[in-house]
Amino acid sequence: MQFPSSGTKSLTVEEFDTTKHLAHAAQQARARNLDKITIVDVDLHHDETSSFRDIVGHIDSTVERQLARSATNEGRRPMIPRNIGYEDLGGRMQRFAARKLEKAPANVHRDITLTTRTMEAMGSNYGVLYPTTSMRLAIQPKRDWEYWLTLAYNRWIATELLTQDSRLRGMLYLPLHHHTECLEMIEQLGDKPGIAGCVIASPRYERIYSKGMIHILSAMEERGLVLAFHGMANWGESSLAPMNHWGAVQALGVPHSNMVHMTNWITNGMPERFPKLKVLWLESGVAWATYLMQRLDAMYMARISEAPLLKEKPSHYMKRMFYCSQPLERPDDPATLEAAFRAINAETQLVWGSNFPSHDFDVPSTVYDLPFLDAKAKAAILGGNAMKLFGIDPTKS
Repeated sequence: MQFPSSGTKSLTVEEFDTTKHLAHAAQQARARNLDKITIVDVDLHHDETSSFRDIVGHIDSTVERQLARSATNEGRRPMIPRNIGYEDLGGRMQRFAARKLEKAPANVHRDITLTTRTMEAMGSNYGVLYPTTSMRLAIQPKRDWEYWLTLAYNRWIATELLTQDSRLRGMLYLPLHHHTECLEMIEQLGDKPGIAGCVIASPRYERIYSKGMIHILSAMEERGLVLAFHGMANWGESSLAPMNHWGAVQALGVPHSNMVHMTNWITNGMPERFPKLKVLWLESGVAWATYLMQRLDAMYMARISEAPLLKEKPSHYMKRMFYCSQPLERPDDPATLEAAFRAINAETQLVWGSNFPSHDFDVPSTVYDLPFLDAKAKAAILGGNAMKLFGIDPTKS
């Protein structure tokens, strides 16, 4: 496979292997004896597009199923187009395209093989799967596509993929434009083995506190499902449109997408309305949470009447939510990060996720090597907190 290059010759890759690609991660895991603790990767992505033909078979509508299948024909534009971006740094990060070359045994699903190779290299014992391409459905205008494709994905992962490996958990994607259908999906699939919760792709404009969401959240709370908000950036959003670098859009847009939902969640009293619902905020690091705590507390103390359902300051509710460390900030002064950890009660509320194979994935040593954490805190963040969050019992796996 050839990759574009700024030089006169193209880069050529004859083969690709996740195990070799993550050789340094495996070396780090051995050096730190990470096999002595249970590690859970709470943000592990898989490439569901490689199974697209199987997924679309779960679409009920014959018309939508035919349209979906026709879009996979060679030469057609993709159904879920990407925004302009340079995640692979102009082809220098070859895993995005080269993983297509990776060999996998025929008797095991390819997604299972590539996922478990990633887990084994990093030293993780369990992984929580999220779709990759389908997450962009949140920022495209055809809402029927979002519903039909995510319904098919949810059925496929719940009934086909997760049944093949007990180390994996999956998240149902919620197409928020379809409240009634979201509720039906949870009722049909929420109790399936391996389903750990539901995920919302954050760069969208639906109001999480709307009347239609109440029944959905109640159904999740009743079943003990985790509600995850997955940060993403939409370069087409007006506030991000002036930026001319993809990295800048990511740095600001990803946490901002979660900050909008967090603000609505808090000010509309959702923690009081759903006190048993476990909420997880993904792929935004941790710095944004401490900033928002201070801003919302200041607002609340000045205008308590605008948040009448709250019984405590916003930061008190935020301290009881869960946060994924990836992509973890690395300030020059470690005390800055230590203060952020302390603000969110990291020893009980922070979980680790790799976000592999994204450009900015984190390995376990990102957390393990922090100088201000003791052994107990490291074990909790790398696995213990996630096992409590998702109800993972190693004795039953």
